[in-house]
Amino acid sequence: MAADLACTIQAGGCSEFIGNGAGYIWIDGRSQPASRYVGKTLCIKPGTYTGIGLYGVVATAAQPAVITNCGGQAVFNSTTGSPVYIGGGSRYLKLTGVGSSAHPYGLVAGTSGGNQAHIDLREGVSDVEIGHVEVRGDGNGGVGIAFRTYPKCDGTWSRGTWAQYNTKIHDTYVHDTKYEGMYIGPSHYGWVTANGYTPGYDCGTSRQWEAEVIGLEVVDNRVENIGNDGIQIGAATGGMTVQHNVIRNYGLNQIESHSGGITVNPGSKGLIDSNWIEAAQPNRTQGIAFQGTGGTVITNNVIVGGRWGAMFLRNTAANMEAASTLSTLVFDNNTVVNSAHEGLYFFCSGLGTLTFANNLVAGAPTPYAANGGTTACVKSLTGPNLLTSNLSAAGFVNPAAGDFHLQATSPAVGAGVNLSGVVDFDYDGVARGSVPYDLGAFAWKAPSMN
Repeated sequence: MAADLACTIQAGGCSEFIGNGAGYIWIDGRSQPASRYVGKTLCIKPGTYTGIGLYGVVATAAQPAVITNCGGQAVFNSTTGSPVYIGGGSRYLKLTGVGSSAHPYGLVAGTSGGNQAHIDLREGVSDVEIGHVEVRGDGNGGVGIAFRTYPKCDGTWSRGTWAQYNTKIHDTYVHDTKYEGMYIGPSHYGWVTANGYTPGYDCGTSRQWEAEVIGLEVVDNRVENIGNDGIQIGAATGGMTVQHNVIRNYGLNQIESHSGGITVNPGSKGLIDSNWIEAAQPNRTQGIAFQGTGGTVITNNVIVGGRWGAMFLRNTAANMEAASTLSTLVFDNNTVVNSAHEGLYFFCSGLGTLTFANNLVAGAPTPYAANGGTTACVKSLTGPNLLTSNLSAAGFVNPAAGDFHLQATSPAVGAGVNLSGVVDFDYDGVARGSVPYDLGAFAWKAPSMN
């Protein structure tokens, strides 16, 4: 267990206090010397506050400014706006709630007013890490964690002039939000209008191109009871990792285009690995809604319930222009169970080649379907994969209890191809070895002998 951070000014601890138990915290770095916040630990004493705002607070990559609680939990509730706001080009910050061993989430973004995000990062903010923070929604606010900067119509923050770098969100608990759990990056990346898709930010008579998100880690988060998408990511053109997240009960507003457990928006590519995605209601939900680009690897995910387990959409060609982006998308060793309609749905137009191996899709009335009936983009659709509407045919240990590990007698055991270098471990972190792989997110493991 981590030691408490004492609420005292000392070397290696708090550099200064920015909150004393109540009221609104406002930190404005615009008139401060360049070194003002470099390497500083800004401590917040326990209590209930009406909000916190940081504007123009800049440190360095080597010595970020740390904003944290000390001696207990700090809760931020607002009735008029975002309880936690960071803007004005703030950069190199670490927002972390590790100051109290009694609280796994020492910082809490509570109630929000006026449909505003509970944690709102915008206006050129970059290089921020968020960890051990709770978003405690009450259904009246907006997005849980919004980290996105849209361009201004004068060209500020447009692509080529600015980018959002090194975003890290980990070990958070986001729940009961009115809209998305996490909304990272802008959602209309690209520069080609096609297939019903219009990229860019609307400035009336013109459009500004949205900037990239470069370097993104969304890892070990818990996201539950969400109105729209659980985790939505856009414009993440390089270095995207979405891994080990648990997303349950999303899409409660039943808006089909905003009801993905993980929604990958145009321009985005990277690794989506070992996430648990579970819908409590089937209407209009997709476990993974993918409309990003080739070069993405989707592995070891467990997708339970929802209308569609995974949906692969049409925006690759429409939003990227260059033919080279129509490259391979990998969907390997995933477990998709109990989809209410189709386990998988493919829009092959503009999708490039979808490598599809070692997957286990079971319990959906229709294991897979495709727009226009064509699955020409899907490589090796039928094998080695197990695609069945019969849940019991998969040989799970206890599907009624949500245990989708494999029994020794499962037809999925040893039925796959070796994918060393692509999928080396399973959902539990078990090495898959050099033998023929098992299908699905879980490798069968022989009981240990005592």
